[in-house]
Amino acid sequence: MGVRVKIRIAFSEKSVETLALVNTGFEGDVPEVLIPFYVAERLGIWPALPENTLIETYRSASGLMRVYRVKGAEALLIAEDVKPNPVPVYLVISEYTDEVLINDQLTSHLRIVIEDPAKGLWRLKGEEKIRRSELTFP
Repeated sequence: MGVRVKIRIAFSEKSVETLALVNTGFEGDVPEVLIPFYVAERLGIWPALPENTLIETYRSASGLMRVYRVKGAEALLIAEDVKPNPVPVYLVISEYTDEVLINDQLTSHLRIVIEDPAKGLWRLKGEEKIRRSELTFP
């Protein structure tokens, strides 16, 4: 099942609420959100990429992939009883994904602790309340 959480991604004047897979195998030095093209379009950054966009090659379980890395976005966790805490993130746009993924750094900044990945259970660091994964899109 995996752990999926609802997040809001904001870039410039636009924002998108979406489900994101908490992916500890997506490692990085800074908080990142991997997004498919359709999310980038809704944020107004595809196909006309911002000037500060870097074209990079990322290594994934499937091999090397070209991505477009954009600085200047924010992400926040949307969950019951959670105070909004925007985190500065890089958006990583990929033509090879159809699901939003958050990396290990963003997972830590959002204080997400995975309790049982097979059952989709998680909690916030320092809290006892166990939460359930958001349902995936049909």
